[in-house]
Amino acid sequence: MPDTSPTPLNHIGGRWRPSARSWDLKNPADTRETVANVPAADAADMTEAVETAAAAAKGWARTPAFARAQIIDRAAELMVERREIFARAITLEMGKPITESRVEAGRMVEQTRYFASTARHPDGYTANLANAGEFGYTFRAPLGVVGLICPWNFPAMITNWKLAPALAFGNAVVFKPAEISPLSATLLVQVYLEAGVPPAVLNLVLGSGSEVGPVLTSHPAVAGISFTGSTEVGLRIAAQASGHGKRVQCEMGGKNALVVMPDADLDKAIAAIMVGGYGTSGQRCTSSSRVLAHRDIIDDVQQRLEDAVANLAVGPGLDEKTTVGPMASPQQLAATREALEAALVDGAKVICGGALLTAGERAHGLFMEPTLLHAPNDGAAMHREIFGPVVSLHEFDTIDDAIALNNTVQYGLSASIYTRDLVAAQRFVHESDTGMVHVNRPTVGAEPHLPFGGAKASALGTPELGAATQFYTKTRSAHLSWLS
Repeated sequence: MPDTSPTPLNHIGGRWRPSARSWDLKNPADTRETVANVPAADAADMTEAVETAAAAAKGWARTPAFARAQIIDRAAELMVERREIFARAITLEMGKPITESRVEAGRMVEQTRYFASTARHPDGYTANLANAGEFGYTFRAPLGVVGLICPWNFPAMITNWKLAPALAFGNAVVFKPAEISPLSATLLVQVYLEAGVPPAVLNLVLGSGSEVGPVLTSHPAVAGISFTGSTEVGLRIAAQASGHGKRVQCEMGGKNALVVMPDADLDKAIAAIMVGGYGTSGQRCTSSSRVLAHRDIIDDVQQRLEDAVANLAVGPGLDEKTTVGPMASPQQLAATREALEAALVDGAKVICGGALLTAGERAHGLFMEPTLLHAPNDGAAMHREIFGPVVSLHEFDTIDDAIALNNTVQYGLSASIYTRDLVAAQRFVHESDTGMVHVNRPTVGAEPHLPFGGAKASALGTPELGAATQFYTKTRSAHLSWLS
């Protein structure tokens, strides 16, 4: 299809505009190719964006919820029409296979429709008060101006599951996407503006997080910050923002385990590991980076995984046959290689993969072989988030061991168990210290009507998606006397 990628621009002060500085965004499948020239906003741009949003916030909050919902519904319709444009942009900017990008664009539509519906729901209750002739009621009011700091691994879907509820519930928005994902961010803003969101309500700032981020986390007009990214950066942002009295929501790292019990359906378990461990080149916070296999079946699991990994097709994301694309950036490739080396130093053994791919159509891209390790239970492969196409295999003896290994890491985002034993499944669900637990399902996936979030070093604040009302609104109690 012809190139329909948008030209990335800031949207500040109600208009699209470039910046005095810019950088070239490279195609991770072929770093010789420039995908876009991206404007680099500065702190003054971010300040203007926040002040613009603050001036527009009251008017948008007064817009009836049903009117806002109609606009969000219209945005969903536009997303359907532009699904392939979104998918191509996602693949060009961060490399994931086009088949995955289409799924992301489709799920984004589902989430948008859900939040349009949620904006129409009742949002409070009535109550009797102590005195005669008095009653009370509650309602949810918009938080105000919210800052969204968004990731590159699901640059459209995760950004949108912040953006849709923020707007639907009456907030003005300033959002900063990751530096390597400006195309889908620009498309999202275009969609919402065309759907009817007032221009000053929605501000997009493209730039370095270290330069523009501190303005967002410290400006007194910003009421809340929603962040998705690494635990290290999230904790820093949380400290900055909460120190200025802001509401903070952080979805951060993960080191997710998929447990395979001896009675598991191995065909389904292996398929789930392949999706969860190698989908998006392992660059998911919910990736199945640890496989805990019972000692009675670990040899079978290892052989099945080795065979499945050999059938993965690594290549450019725009190739319809590709199942594993390049890493998203040189920095991410280097970080993955470093984490892999640390795992090997700690005693992990490579079963298959592990090398860079530098021949043929992959000669100029950021390609790495999908990797399977057999690793000890006390090393880096067990504990360190790798965020790449690397899955480590670990052995356990009992369900108690599996639960303990699942909980031993600092993270607590997602976990899964494959078993036909209801007792083992329920024990795992109730004793796993993770925000999301799956039974006979992959560790990945998100449903708009269920909370998405973790425990321990994986999250701060309220969960996202199904719990979005808790973050993007505040409860107000009204006390009325009707007797004169």
